[in-house]
Amino acid sequence: MTSAERVFAGQLGVDVTEGFRNTMIGAVKGIGKLTNKFPLISIVTPSLNQGIYIEENIKSVMNQNYPNFQHIVIDGGSIDGTVDILRKYNHLIWSSERDRGQSEAINKGLQKANGEIIGWLNSDDCYEPGAFFTIVAELNKVYGKYIVSGDCSVIDDRGDRVGYCKGRFSDHKDLIKYWDRDYTIPQPSVFFYRDILHECGYLDEKLHYGMDYEFWLRISKHRKIHYIEKPLAKIRVHDRAKSSPGYEVFEREWFRVSKKYWGSLLSVNYYRHLFMALCFRSHLMRISAYSRMEELSLKEFRRRILVSIASNPLNLFRRRFFSALLRSILGHHNTNSIKRLLN
Repeated sequence: MTSAERVFAGQLGVDVTEGFRNTMIGAVKGIGKLTNKFPLISIVTPSLNQGIYIEENIKSVMNQNYPNFQHIVIDGGSIDGTVDILRKYNHLIWSSERDRGQSEAINKGLQKANGEIIGWLNSDDCYEPGAFFTIVAELNKVYGKYIVSGDCSVIDDRGDRVGYCKGRFSDHKDLIKYWDRDYTIPQPSVFFYRDILHECGYLDEKLHYGMDYEFWLRISKHRKIHYIEKPLAKIRVHDRAKSSPGYEVFEREWFRVSKKYWGSLLSVNYYRHLFMALCFRSHLMRISAYSRMEELSLKEFRRRILVSIASNPLNLFRRRFFSALLRSILGHHNTNSIKRLLN
C-alpha cells in the first residue's frame, strides 16, 4: 500500500490491516458502503503518433488501483499503430480523427469527461503510483482547494529518470512573470474539479504551445492553485516531443498570453514587465542559438542572435552577446580560426 492510499484509507475509516485494495474492489462490486467516497476521476489524453509510449500511459492510469476512473483518449489520426493499441483496452473512451491540434483534442476530451475531478496527461507522459489517491485526499471544496499541482519526474525515451521538475509558484501576479523561472506548474501534475471549467472555460484553441500557461493564468484569477510537494507524474523528453524544437516557440505564445495581464499601456508596471520579458527573450534566443549551433544553418544561427540583440540592444555591451554577433557575421570557421590565432 502506498502512503497516499494509507492516508486515504484513514479518511474513509478503513482498517488498513484488512487490505485496502480488497475493500475498494468490494465496494465497487456491490458492497456499496464506500462507493460515494470515490469521486469519478476523468483523465484526458491527446495523442498523435505516439504509439511507442501510449501503452505505458494507459497502464499508468490503470495501475493507480483507483476504482472509479474514466480514461478518454483523443487521437489525431495516428498512422503508427496507436489505434491498434487503443483497441486492446475496452475501458477506454477513444476516437481517432484529424483535428486542429493538441488544444482542440484536449477540449474534445474535456467535453466528454463526466468526472468530478479532471486531469489531462499527454500520450508520452505517465502517472506516478498513488497519484489519484493523493489528489483525492488533497482536493477539498470546503477548504477552497479546487485545483492542485505537484512535482514531476523527468524521464528519457527509455523511461530512465534524467531530472526533476518542481512545482514553484505563488499567486496570479507571480504567474504572469513567466521569465522568472522560480514559478513553474508542471502540467501533468495538475488536477481540478470540473467546476473550474464552468468558471473559467476551456483551453484557447488558437494556442499550440502556451495553452496550459494561459489556462493557469485564467484559473489563478479566480482560484488559488494549491501545491503538493510530491511527484505525481513523469514528463518524458525525447526527439519527437513537442518541446524538441526548443523553448523559443513556447516563448512567443507565453509573451502574447502574459501581455494581456500587464495592465494599461500608460502604467509603469506594463513597461517593467515588457523590459523583463524582452530580457528573457534575449537570453533565451542566444542560448538556443549556441545550444543547437552544430545543427543550425549559419543563416538561422544569425537570425536567432539578431533577435536576441534586438530584444535588448543593451546586451551588445556584454562580451558574450558581442562575441555572438561577430560569430553570426564572420561564420563559425572564421571565428574559430581567429580565436586560435589570438590564443
